[in-house]
Amino acid sequence: MTSHTTVIIDWKGPYNYSDIEENPEWGNGLYLATGKLRYGRDATIQYCGITEGSFVNRFKVHHKIHKINREQEYWLGYVNYPSDASRHYLEIAESIIIYFWQPALNEKKKASPPKPITLVSKWFKKDGSPRLRQHKMCKHLSDVISWDGEIWRSGNLQVWQG
Repeated sequence: MTSHTTVIIDWKGPYNYSDIEENPEWGNGLYLATGKLRYGRDATIQYCGITEGSFVNRFKVHHKIHKINREQEYWLGYVNYPSDASRHYLEIAESIIIYFWQPALNEKKKASPPKPITLVSKWFKKDGSPRLRQHKMCKHLSDVISWDGEIWRSGNLQVWQG
């Protein structure tokens, strides 16, 4: 039997570029770049990436996100589980997001399915409070995506405060 990894990501946002510039200590995680491309009608997730450094330094030299020319925003994701997550966990989380959601500006990782993984995405506002309803940008994204090497499973979590 193939090993199966579970990763939980806490997503915060959406942020604009100046929010990220003002917080150079933010980093070591995943990011979703959203907005509209030239001639595009809908603002949507255009790119998913990772960085082990700061988000602002990654965005300064980024080769793709400058193509998002309208309504550009960012969601920043931090690995919540496993707590000792290395680059390996960032990579496999990125792989399932790109393969499953097929962001327009990602080229690599779109063609081949990832290693078996269950990804749980929890969504938060910029102030850290939980989103009780999905943000319009994320409404088509499943909170849970699971690939066991043969079968896909997906769904959304119900969120309420206790």
